[in-house]
Amino acid sequence: MSTKNKRSDAEQLQSKQLLSRTSRNKTHVKKKGKLKVVLLIVALIVLVLGGLGIFYANNIKSSLDKAYYSTGLKSEKNASALIKNKKPISFLVLGTDTGTDGGFGSGRDRVGLTDSLMLVTVNPEKESTTLISIPRDIMTSIPDFENSFPQKLNAAYAFREAADDKASLGDGVGTTISAIQKMFNIPVNYFAMVNMSGLGDVVDQLGGVKVKSPLSFKFSQETAHEEGKDLYDFTKGQTTFKYAKDGVTFKKHTKMDGKAALAFSRMRYQDPKGDYGRTQRQRILLEAIMNKIKDNPSTILDTKFINASTKNIASNMKASDMLALGANYMNATKHVESYTVQGVGEMYEGVSYQRVTTAQRQAITNKVRDALGLKAEETGQEFGSDITAEQQALVGSADTLFPDSNTENNEKLAAN
Repeated sequence: MSTKNKRSDAEQLQSKQLLSRTSRNKTHVKKKGKLKVVLLIVALIVLVLGGLGIFYANNIKSSLDKAYYSTGLKSEKNASALIKNKKPISFLVLGTDTGTDGGFGSGRDRVGLTDSLMLVTVNPEKESTTLISIPRDIMTSIPDFENSFPQKLNAAYAFREAADDKASLGDGVGTTISAIQKMFNIPVNYFAMVNMSGLGDVVDQLGGVKVKSPLSFKFSQETAHEEGKDLYDFTKGQTTFKYAKDGVTFKKHTKMDGKAALAFSRMRYQDPKGDYGRTQRQRILLEAIMNKIKDNPSTILDTKFINASTKNIASNMKASDMLALGANYMNATKHVESYTVQGVGEMYEGVSYQRVTTAQRQAITNKVRDALGLKAEETGQEFGSDITAEQQALVGSADTLFPDSNTENNEKLAAN
């Protein structure tokens, strides 16, 4: 008898409820092309690192207080001291297309998949910021929900939210962070959960951005494919692009507005690199937004920009921490590097997963711990919490299944 069949009635009911509720979200999001990118990290890091953190934090303190949700994790409790002492810190940025009616955490269905996951480290001593995209399909076990194994990493937040109506947004994110810390043996101090439907507003408030596309592709906001109305045409190596509202008559544009940025970020099916190619475009767009803010810092003083940013973000960062961050970390975006967690695709019981070997996890552990100024240590375990020997036997280990991806070469992380 499989582990799946041994689940308790309550666990099975919870899984069914979760699948039912998230499938409704998926149906709605697919019609929009389903954005899986996290880019609004600028509102929590770049805005304060640009030298205007004190002004910004003072002017949006009430909004920040409403968007504050604690995870209760030890790594969060240590974060304020790190900022006070100007030490490196880490963020987990999560993206969702779940709507925000009246502000994040207010009037919204909080049960949804966090389809964008990005680790961000900020080191003022090295004057560097590191972005590491984490594939949402990594096979894992979810802390406190091991009977549901195997699951995808992006379901960790939703499982906690579905299990307890009294669970806060921070509780759900804390479950995701716990799994990531266990898998990679790294601390995660802060999180920023971003409503991606608000990304267009932020880009528009910046007056648009210029982004060089890494590949040529067309994307229709209406069909999520390369044909249809509301069609964008991007060209490899070019910052210019073409747009046809009717899908036929194209007009050239020199910079992306909010809608173009969404299209650039959403495309998935045509990219030969799949999810990895999409996350590459996500980071390229993020860096363009960061650079735009640094070049035009006065933009963030605009009330409309402040409202567009804070309405679409939830975090465990207090206003006082933002003040200290703005005062002590102004130079940390001088050097920005981006990477992605490498994995190996596998179909298990008809579901597509990413399996990550010890060597591939070690590459991320090495990079993050070095970026945070921590001593080198061995990476964590393959799954986000402990599972039984029987559960392990059902799926095998990534190291055994994919030995070619578990060599010394896989411990070296290449920059994107």
